[in-house]
Amino acid sequence: MITISIGSSSASDETPIKREKGKSILSVPLEYVVLDLETTGLDTHFDNIIEVACIHISNGEIVNTFHSYVKPPLLEYFDGSHHYVDSFITKLTGITDDMLKDAPSFEDIAQKLYDFIGQSVIIGHNVNFDINFLYDNFLKALNILFQNDFIDTMRIARIILPELPHHRLFDLCKLYSIDNDYHRALSDCEATQKLLSCLQEESVKRGIDLSTYKTKTVDLRKLAGDVSLNDPSNPLFHKNVVFTGKLERYTRKDAAQIVCNIGGFCENNVTMKTNFLVIGSLKDSPNVKGGKSTKMKKAENLILKGQDLHILSEDTFYDMLRDYVK
Repeated sequence: MITISIGSSSASDETPIKREKGKSILSVPLEYVVLDLETTGLDTHFDNIIEVACIHISNGEIVNTFHSYVKPPLLEYFDGSHHYVDSFITKLTGITDDMLKDAPSFEDIAQKLYDFIGQSVIIGHNVNFDINFLYDNFLKALNILFQNDFIDTMRIARIILPELPHHRLFDLCKLYSIDNDYHRALSDCEATQKLLSCLQEESVKRGIDLSTYKTKTVDLRKLAGDVSLNDPSNPLFHKNVVFTGKLERYTRKDAAQIVCNIGGFCENNVTMKTNFLVIGSLKDSPNVKGGKSTKMKKAENLILKGQDLHILSEDTFYDMLRDYVK
C-alpha cells in the first residue's frame, strides 16, 4: 500500500473524522478477507482510491476475488495540466491516467465491495492505511460505518521477526522468496496471503503464541524516556522519524517524546536514515511549493530510490499510537 502524499492541502486543515473502527487483533480466524488498496496519496481528506483488490479465504482456500480500478476526480496541476494521478504515483505503482479514465468511481463499486467483504476480518500489510480509506469512503458513499476487525501482517512480522531491520512487504517477500508485483493491489493481496502463512509457520517454529501477546501502553503522564516502555512490535521501534508542518493534537516535542518512549528516534531533517515522515498542517508554511514541503519532496525521491521510508498523515501517525497511548 502507498504511504505518500500529494496535493495542495493537508488532512489537518479540515476537521478529522473520528473513526469508530474495528479492533486490531492477532488471532487469525478460519475465514477472512485479504485487502489492498492503491491510492493517489495517504490523506483520506483529499486523496482517492485508484485500485482495490480483495481475496476471500476460507479454511486456507481461495473462495473468491474482487478487483477494480477506481477513477478519481480529474485534478488540475500547477502547470495547468489535468491528470488522475501524478508522475510520482505512476512511477511507484505503474497505474496511469489511461488505466483510470474508463474505470468506475468508488460510488459505483461501493455496495458490491461492501457486500463482498461482509463481516469478515480484514488482513493486510500496514492495513491501518487501507482501513482508514475504506472507512471514510464507505461512510461517504453508503453512509455506513466500516467496523470490521483487522489483522496487520506488518505488526505480526515485527513481533515474530524483531531482528529484521525492515518489515516492508518487499523485505518480507524477499525473505520468504514470495514473488510479487509491488504496489499493485491484487498482487499485493496474493503476496500478503502467502506471507501470512509463512509467518504462522515461523511463529510455531519460534514458539510464539500471538493469541497471548500483549502490547505495552504508554501513559502520557510519565513521558520520561523510560526504556521499559519500548515496544519492539510497534512500527516506530528503532525507526527514525521526522516531522513537517504543524501538528494539531500534540506539540512536536510531545509527539517526539512518544516516539522515543516507544523506542524510535527523531531527526530534524529527512536523510538516508529516515524511515517515517509525519505531515502536519502545511498551511502558511514558507517551505511549501506545489502543495509539498521540502522534506516531502526529498522523501519522495528517496522512496523512488528504494529507501524504506513512509510518509504519514498526522491521523495515520496517531493510528500507529492508538494501542500505546492513553
